[in-house]
Amino acid sequence: MGRISVMIGLWLVGYVIGFMGFIIFTALAQALMKLLPFLATMDSYLLSATLSGFVGSIVTIIAVTVWSYSSRRD
Repeated sequence: MGRISVMIGLWLVGYVIGFMGFIIFTALAQALMKLLPFLATMDSYLLSATLSGFVGSIVTIIAVTVWSYSSRRD
């Protein structure tokens, strides 16, 4: 697989994750407000940034874990 194919694949994965995140953001924000009431007093911009950072960190950890297992030499 060439570099261009890998880059296009990663771009598509990132696009899909971002698209799905945008769609489920309101449901996730409402669920977090119910679970953690102190979030209701936060600025919505700050809450969006916090959620984006958290989701980004989880996606990064999953991607690095998958990469490390797939590139392991026996």
